Amino acid sequence: MLYSRKHNIALPHYPKTAGSSLQRWFFHSFPDAEYLFPLNCHLNVPESLKVLVRRSGKWRRVASKITREAVRIYQPPALKALLPWPLSLRVIGVMRDPFEMIVSLYEFWRRCDYETEPTAEFILCARHGEFRDFLAAAIIGNGVETYENFFGCGGPLWSNTRLLDFNSLEPGLEAVCEEFGIPPPERLPSINVAPKGQRNLDRYRDEAGPLVFAVHRRFRWYYEEGVHLMVRGKQPLRSAA
Repeated sequence: MLYSRKHNIALPHYPKTAGSSLQRWFFHSFPDAEYLFPLNCHLNVPESLKVLVRRSGKWRRVASKITREAVRIYQPPALKALLPWPLSLRVIGVMRDPFEMIVSLYEFWRRCDYETEPTAEFILCARHGEFRDFLAAAIIGNGVETYENFFGCGGPLWSNTRLLDFNSLEPGLEAVCEEFGIPPPERLPSINVAPKGQRNLDRYRDEAGPLVFAVHRRFRWYYEEGVHLMVRGKQPLRSAA
């Protein structure tokens, strides 16, 4: 997670959802921005929040006033006013069609040039295995985290979380920046983008076979709820709560 304490905003990086481009905007917009864990920028929101709360040293004082259950279920302005940083942290994230995201991750690891060959089994599966094997490791082997777990659906920061649609990233980000009162991007840079004209999702679907249905089962929340929460910039903003 990348965060700015001064501006009370965070950017968790779910893999292959334009995170590198958004992080460059974040650093430009918020001079005090820093990584919670520089060597693990993909740490999910719930785990990141636990670390920030421990570092802030304020959890015991907060717990004496309100319970975590109250934070999750009921957050009127009066209750939010009691919440110190980081429980008032605003979160901007991005979601992408899960199958497309997994294909992008597979292609990225296959083409990435490492100075030292990685040893992580999941990455090696992408670099040297077939896509179907990688997909099975991602879905059945829990190699990729679901969006609702990663962004802490229903957790303490959920009502302050805005999830952008990967396919309409810039207008969605502009809308959220306007809502949050933060600097909008002049233009997002393109970083770690796959070479144009080389991706054929139909080929990957054919290779995946019945595992396509496993993707839909694992990412059921995304298809049934998440797609309706994403900010696209062409419709009224909706709170995730």
